[in-house]
Amino acid sequence: MIPARSFAGRKVALFGLGGSGLATARALVAGGASVLAWDDNPESVAKAEAEGIATGDLRAAQWPEFAALVLAPGVPLTHPKP
Repeated sequence: MIPARSFAGRKVALFGLGGSGLATARALVAGGASVLAWDDNPESVAKAEAEGIATGDLRAAQWPEFAALVLAPGVPLTHPKP
């Protein structure tokens, strides 16, 4: 894995914890980012939590605190609905 260092020391929200989303979370954490991730699949959330990745409902996030929102590649552009 290549650590994603461009967000080192910053907070990043990640939506989607499937295969590529979980890999993204790992790379961000390895690069020094503080990640808050979410997925609507409880199994994906549990897997991320088991790896020490912070999870939480992004609808309750304090958005001014985040440097970026990463939409995992597997999440359709039509989800979530506005």
